[in-house]
Amino acid sequence: MNCPTLSQFDIRDREAVRAAFAEAPTMHMHQTWLVAPDEGFLPAQVRIGWSHDRFLVLGELTDAHLFTRATEDNQILCSFGDVFEIFLRDSELETYAEFHVAPNGKRLQLLWPDAQTIRRVQDKKVALDELKVHEPIFDFSQWSEDEKWYICASVPSRIFLPPGTPLEGRTWMASFSRYDYSSAEEPPVLSSTSPHTGKVSFHCQQDWAELSFC
Repeated sequence: MNCPTLSQFDIRDREAVRAAFAEAPTMHMHQTWLVAPDEGFLPAQVRIGWSHDRFLVLGELTDAHLFTRATEDNQILCSFGDVFEIFLRDSELETYAEFHVAPNGKRLQLLWPDAQTIRRVQDKKVALDELKVHEPIFDFSQWSEDEKWYICASVPSRIFLPPGTPLEGRTWMASFSRYDYSSAEEPPVLSSTSPHTGKVSFHCQQDWAELSFC
């Protein structure tokens, strides 16, 4: 998928955000691992673009009841409530990034050294805390409007490359997902832009989209 360049804008200016992403390509979230969507499944879509050394994202998630019990950054936010997730990898590198945003502005930042580390974490051979990045490395804004949750994120190329490295000519792999809670008592409804099959795994990079910055 070609990822277009966007005009510069303030990610905290809602009208400027909408204008910048108006013609950007859209990725829709689905539940391809299920025969039929969950009863509580709600639509969500993600628009993408870039500008110089920044990858730009606008998530639009239908959700009339945003919920989270998160109290600080780098908690495992998907255990506390609603979460919008971003997965990114430069195609020439093994390292990949996992970013979460909660409705109250809390974030989780993880840098995975390679695709095999997820198994080592699951087997408790690597502590998840070792992968957390505590300095904010991406910027975002969010707001609710007309029973929708919007998240605009700006991710610098320096998560993988030397600071200031232009994205032009590079290829990244990307996936976006969500945990949609209705309450603390009910399990969340999961969805993703990636066509995962069988048992859902947001870390399955074979299903991620290939984005070309041109």
